[in-house]
Amino acid sequence: MAKLTFLGAAGCVTGSKYLVAAAGKKLLIDCGLFQGLDELKQRNWNPLPVDPKTIDYLVLTHAHLDHTGWLPVLVRDGYRQPIYANPATIELTNLLLKDSGHLQEEETQNAIKNKWSKHPDPRALYTSADVEPVLVQLKPMARRGGFDLSPEFHFESYDAGHILGSSSLELTIKENGKKLVVVFSGDVGRYDQPILNDPVSPAAKQIDTLLSESTYGDREHPAGDPLQLLADIVNRVVKRGGSIVIPAFAIGRTQTFMYYLRQLEDLQKIPKVPVYVDSPMALSATDLYLKYKEDHDVEFTRDEQGGGDPLDVHTFHLARSVAESKAINDVKTPCIIISASGMVTGGRVLHHLAQRLGDARNCVILGGFQAEGTRGRALQDGAKTLNLYGQAVPVRAEIVEMGQFSAHAGKSELLRWLGGLQTAPKQVYLTHGEPAAAQALQQAITGKFKWKAAVARYLDSVEIG
Repeated sequence: MAKLTFLGAAGCVTGSKYLVAAAGKKLLIDCGLFQGLDELKQRNWNPLPVDPKTIDYLVLTHAHLDHTGWLPVLVRDGYRQPIYANPATIELTNLLLKDSGHLQEEETQNAIKNKWSKHPDPRALYTSADVEPVLVQLKPMARRGGFDLSPEFHFESYDAGHILGSSSLELTIKENGKKLVVVFSGDVGRYDQPILNDPVSPAAKQIDTLLSESTYGDREHPAGDPLQLLADIVNRVVKRGGSIVIPAFAIGRTQTFMYYLRQLEDLQKIPKVPVYVDSPMALSATDLYLKYKEDHDVEFTRDEQGGGDPLDVHTFHLARSVAESKAINDVKTPCIIISASGMVTGGRVLHHLAQRLGDARNCVILGGFQAEGTRGRALQDGAKTLNLYGQAVPVRAEIVEMGQFSAHAGKSELLRWLGGLQTAPKQVYLTHGEPAAAQALQQAITGKFKWKAAVARYLDSVEIG
């Protein structure tokens, strides 16, 4: 009997890992880090309930760390088979994992040096050396269309519109003369957004089990033109002599902000202030966004064909080195700093917030989902201080949420994606959402479509079909 086990992203947003056991084989979909609350992050240190040596195949939906960031541990613990993904996802995963290993080493060294860790003997979950074997095991699969993984498993891949290379996967299982179909939504992006194509609903004529993300299953993104809202923020902060810090994921959010800032400059709706993109990975990812043109929507393609680079703000300063990053501290006039990570869990943005949070003239823009337990969520919830490098930094800067920049589908967009399926699934499981969001989407699905829907539970195994 084919079975599906929820090894992550069940009852929470992060740690995506789904194990399919069928036809005598084991297939893992995604292998992500748990992020946010300490109790979730602790799971990263726990061994999988299944021996990695016994897993036969692994396929990725996209490159974000909550879908790929546990790969070094899995490989270190014995997984030796190929890791399949489309070419854009492979290149982005290379960037993310190298950066993740480096940051974990750096943060561990800082914790030891400054004695601010809760643990008596801080160590990294994995190091840069653990990342290298993973990169060798990454193997390409089709960006769209069919891919025969094995005689037992066939995939169809659809554009999910979330980040470059993001996919929804339709898995057909052949077992004992029967055919079973499982659809994995991956992270569903938004409709009518800049740069990337809209999400595409899988076209399967049979769906035995559907796993749907539910990150924003209980709410919509705020209304309003993001271009005008961003212009308003820039103008008022510059007028009072302040600077703007934008914690942004290196892949996806950074490119969206770059695109909008370029548009605002061209339209002369904002003054030309220096824009610092302080993330070597974001700069490399931006090059990949320009390389993989098959993911571009019509408007972005038209901008490219018109000449020039639609992501090139005229007053850009690209900070690749640590010295260039630290030099931004010397900028006392208004500027815009875009730096990872998007949920303020680590990276260079911590340094910029430590420098600028205490000044009421400044502003921090939160441009997307902030998981429970992250510093980004603390800022969103109105924290008066933020713990940075073991110090309580006062929060005096203006904090602005801009949900319009989220790369995740809102509730109605998720229902639109589900409504685009060619057939009703026999069973839906809601994953990748905090409990309230998943439960709200469950009620919406049963109410609107009359489908059987349940909220996935961590480590539960369910039958497929």
